[in-house]
Amino acid sequence: MDADKLPAENLILRLQEMEERNACLEKVIGQQTKQLTKVVATHAKFISIIAHDLRSPFHSILGALELVKMKLEDYRIASVESYINMASNSAIKTLNLLDNLLTWTISQHGDKSFNPVEINLRELMAEEIEYISTSAVQKQLSLDQSIAPSLIVIADVQMVKIILRNLLSNAVKFTNPGGNITVSASDQGKFVNIQVSDTGIGISKEIRKTLFKADRFHSTAGTHNEKGTGLGLLLCKEFVETQGGKIRIQSQPGKGSKFKFTLPRSC
Repeated sequence: MDADKLPAENLILRLQEMEERNACLEKVIGQQTKQLTKVVATHAKFISIIAHDLRSPFHSILGALELVKMKLEDYRIASVESYINMASNSAIKTLNLLDNLLTWTISQHGDKSFNPVEINLRELMAEEIEYISTSAVQKQLSLDQSIAPSLIVIADVQMVKIILRNLLSNAVKFTNPGGNITVSASDQGKFVNIQVSDTGIGISKEIRKTLFKADRFHSTAGTHNEKGTGLGLLLCKEFVETQGGKIRIQSQPGKGSKFKFTLPRSC
């Protein structure tokens, strides 16, 4: 009789195990479905923002070129130069946005490469300042650099360029005409602390909380209604942390902003 019960008991135990496994699978599938839904929603929102913000600079470029054609007919060279600068500035901003989009897409698929080398920080900073100088001049901003010529960091060149370019572009974007932007760096032992400061419009506490979150793309118009997606700051955070550093922000509305990040110092 006991022998007859064993198969039935074994069957019940197996059924119980299967029910427990099914419950675990359902839980895992539910979690993965939730995560996937969140990712899809985030990417859809991001693509919508990108598509919207790409239209604006292209309209500016096309409008400026049409004005150039009109002024050329009247031989008004001064006006032509102004509109060419406008078109050039819009093209640079659009290229920067596309660079960020491409870099972010690659990083999300795990295809990014990390090649740390010795970098003269002052020289690299000078290149990036030159890159945004046209925009700074148009807004009559002063841009000062205070970095020792001998300061060397160990970092990936392309990643550092993207970090600097985005922080400098944001400083220009959110600083009113006649304002100041200051770039500095200090030796902190094993790390170098780099700071990009501006006298711009500042950032509220509520917005600061969302700046480095991948699921909270925040777009704020600049002082000349410049567009943005918040993608650049996500890349900054990711690339700083990839190199073992940290990024943080100090800001108050109406009192400007300070973005600080660290990179490993050369021995």
